[in-house]
Formats: sequence, C-alpha cells, structure tokens
Amino acid sequence: MDNQAKINYYWNQFVKEGKLNALSKIYFAYYDFLFDYGLRLTKNIQAVEDTIQNMFVNFLNTRERIGEVKNLSGYLVSIFRRTLFKELEAHNKIFRDDTSDNLQFDFFKSVENSEVHDKIKLEKTYDAIKESIRKLSNRQREIIYLKFEKEISYEEISEILKISVDSCYKLLYRAITSIRKETEEILRENTDSTILYLLFYKNLN
Repeated sequence: MDNQAKINYYWNQFVKEGKLNALSKIYFAYYDFLFDYGLRLTKNIQAVEDTIQNMFVNFLNTRERIGEVKNLSGYLVSIFRRTLFKELEAHNKIFRDDTSDNLQFDFFKSVENSEVHDKIKLEKTYDAIKESIRKLSNRQREIIYLKFEKEISYEEISEILKISVDSCYKLLYRAITSIRKETEEILRENTDSTILYLLFYKNLN
C-alpha cells in the first residue's frame, strides 16, 4: 500500500468509524504541506496555524455529515484555502475577493525557518506531554493507554480495570486535566493548539 493509499485508508477509518488516531495521522501527514501553502498566501503565521487547527476540529464536529471524498488532497487543500480566507477576512487582513491582486501568492517564498520553528515547538510540546504523563499514577497511565492508544470503549475499560463506567470517565478526565496543567507549566504557555489535546477533549464530550 503506497503512502496516499494509507492516507485514504485512515480517512475512511475516521469518517466511517470515528477513529481519532486515524485523523491524527492525517493531520501530521498534511500539516507541513498546508503550513507551507498557507504562508505562500499570507505572512500571518498565526492565521495559518489557527486555520489548520480549526479545520481539523471542524472535521471532528461534522464527521457524520462528510460525504464521499474522491480526491482527499484536493478536498483538504480546498477547505484549508477557503477557511484561511475567512480567517483573514474576519481579522480584516484581506478584501472579500480572494482572487484579486490584494492577495498575492508568493511562489518563491522560503519557509525553512518557519518550518524549523514549528517542528521545534512541536517537539517541545511532545516532550512536555511525555513528562506530564510520567507524573500520572499507574492507573491513570493505563487508562490513557487503553482509551487513546488502543481505542477501547469505556464499557470495556471498566471491565478490564474492575471499576464502574462513571469512574472511568472521572479517572480519564482527571488524568487529562493533570496532563494539561503539567504541560502548560513545563512550556509556560497555553498548549491547547496541539491536536493531541483537541482529540482528548473531543473524546470526553
């Protein structure tokens, strides 16, 4: 199976079965491309980052309404482009007509430094998350593993750990709250922008 076939497989896993790990793989597979493309449309790095995050959060919220996608790359880029223009327009960064000369596509733009900065930031975030998880109790680490790594249902986890389903919810919520608090302390900034957190919180709702 080639790389694009794998991506399509993950997409179908997410849309048809709601597998969050599959969406996460698509996110990381396309992040660099979308980030690079976005910076050729605007110099507003924050808008580009926010657009990517918001686009994938929206997928979580609208999964059941997503129809058949024949060309995933084209589909993702089209949504990203449209969402980015709306983001910029909302902050008065461009005129309503995104096809005009008011928005200039920079074909020769070098994003090397931006990509390096973003990767460093992502690596630091993962390191902080790892450190936060190490500080959890054994039971908390186990439930995080079962729920998010193995995607086991709350009912199944309750049987495995010999606790009630309600206790599963509470244990997982406390574990995620602890991860967030510890990670923010390590990074000394809000790290809610990471897709890992987005997937965690969405799964609790």
